[in-house]
Amino acid sequence: MPFCIDASSIAFTKTRRGINARATILSEDGTRIGEISDIAERIVADVEFVSLAVRSAFVKEARNVNPTVFGRADHNDEVFASEYARALLAEAEQVLLARM
Repeated sequence: MPFCIDASSIAFTKTRRGINARATILSEDGTRIGEISDIAERIVADVEFVSLAVRSAFVKEARNVNPTVFGRADHNDEVFASEYARALLAEAEQVLLARM
């Protein structure tokens, strides 16, 4: 997978509505390409990128990995980026838990 989450960068914040997570997204060579802010009560997580080119590559990979989100393929790019980043975050959380 050409992208991953830096497990050591995950920061959890407990709120009255759930647990929020923030983490750094890395490319396969370890370069910081963006950040995910997964807010508990939001359907779509905020994903910010360092450039439009990186965003485009991330969305392209997201659409290849998971061609349908919520049972549909016609969502905008933000939904695909969000779900892909959340999947990467879940993998990184497992790595973090395995280290404990």
